[in-house]
Parts: sequence; C-alpha cells; structure tokens
Amino acid sequence: MKFFPILLICAAAVALMPSQAQGRRGSKRPTATPSAVTTDAAAEAAAPKTGVRFVVCSPSGVAFPSPLYVRSGKEFKAITVGSRTPSDRVKPVGGVIDFWDKDPGVAADMAGNGKPSAAAKLPPPVFSVKTNASVDSKAVCILIPSKEIQKTTTLFLNEKDFPRKGVHIINLSSFPLQIITSEQADYKDKKESKIGVFMPENGICASNSWSFKGEKGQQVNFVLSYADKSAKAYKRLKASSFMLSDRQSVLNVVVKDQTRNIPKIMTIQLSDSK
Repeated sequence: MKFFPILLICAAAVALMPSQAQGRRGSKRPTATPSAVTTDAAAEAAAPKTGVRFVVCSPSGVAFPSPLYVRSGKEFKAITVGSRTPSDRVKPVGGVIDFWDKDPGVAADMAGNGKPSAAAKLPPPVFSVKTNASVDSKAVCILIPSKEIQKTTTLFLNEKDFPRKGVHIINLSSFPLQIITSEQADYKDKKESKIGVFMPENGICASNSWSFKGEKGQQVNFVLSYADKSAKAYKRLKASSFMLSDRQSVLNVVVKDQTRNIPKIMTIQLSDSK
C-alpha cells in the first residue's frame, strides 16, 4: 500500500508526456511576414541596374573609409567599398558621384540645437568622383587611396571590356609584363603576350591590359613575368593555373610594391550579379 501513491504519480506523468511531445512536434518556426518580403523585393527592385561600382586598390596600404553615403534617388544610402569585390552600383547625378562620411539627409534635417531646420542645406561631400563621356552605363571605378581622401586617384574601366568567363590582367605599374599561357603542362602549345606599362593620360586601355576569354571550366597554365632594368631577361612574378568561370571575371591588377620596388598582384572578383 505504500507504493500505491507513487504508482499514481508515475502514471500521471506518463499520461502527460505524449501530449507535450506532440505539442513540440506540432509547433512551427516563425516565417517571414508578407510585409518583410515585400520590403526586400522593393529594395531589390530599387537597386540601379546601371551605374558605377567602386573597388579599392591600395598599393601603399592606405585605407579608404567605408561605409560611405551616396545619393539614391531622392534619398541617401550607405555603400561598402572594399578591395576584393566592387560595391553596389551608384548612378551619377550630373556626371558626378558625391560621397559623405555620414548620412547627409539626417544632417540636413537637423539644426545645431537638434531640432528640424527647414532652411538646412546638405553638408559638403568628403569626396567626389567625376565621370565622362567615355564611361559606359556599366563601369567599375578603381580607387587608389591617399592619406587625404580628396587626393584619391580614380581609374575607370568599362565592364564590357572585361566580361565574365574571363581572366584579365591590368598593368598599373611602370614594369613591362609578359604572360605565357598553355593548356598543356609541358607548355608545347604556349602563347606569349606582352602587356605595356601604365600611362596616366591613357588610363586603362588595350595596351596595358590583357584578357583570356574561353569556355566554362577551361583550365590554363600561365607564367607572368616582368621586365627589370637591372636584368636582361624577364623575372618571374607568378606561375600557376586558372580555371574559367561563367559566373564572374577575375581582374588581376598589377601595381608597384612600394616597400620592395617590384610589382605585385591585387585580385578583384567582378560578378555581374549587381
């Protein structure tokens, strides 16, 4: 008889367990609300399909501030400017793209005492980039930072000249380059190309760039060398292989290493998803 109350308690506990387990199995994770989905779709639709994308190339290691604010229609948005992949597209206004380090819309709406000011004006941008007639509707602007952001160097390349499913070399150095490619390991089918030095007055053009456009999955061996005034033959910079992708192009930007007075490679992955 002493065990009878204990048996009743155990039976009650067993009776409760299935209902609790069923409650756990029947519960569902919260899903995105229609308003959230609509907001995401609207934001994606509002993203410009044409314009300029920005990427940083800093041979001296000087950092470029990020994020920055740019015009987006009648409003402003923050964009991230990095060194590996280009930023979102930005549409020029009157041939100019202005950058602010803080949201200029908020600054314009607030007076010094923290109250809205109807007469407030936009603060001056910290940096501006001018585009010209030679810049296509889809372009990438390479930013070479300076310690003073206003002195940042800008170089434009039209994306149609460096299409997807390709590997490209852009020589921004003063060293003449040579690239040898081959699909065979013994280089019996090798092809040799020269890549000229960078001339500021010409910008990025056919004489200082090189492209390999092939088929998806195609693998190519290469040897990239540079000419040094102190040597009679080309010096090897890099020897490896690359595989072509149909989702992005790879830009290998060759710049002068400020610390060793030799060229070095900085890689940019250029996708067409933005």
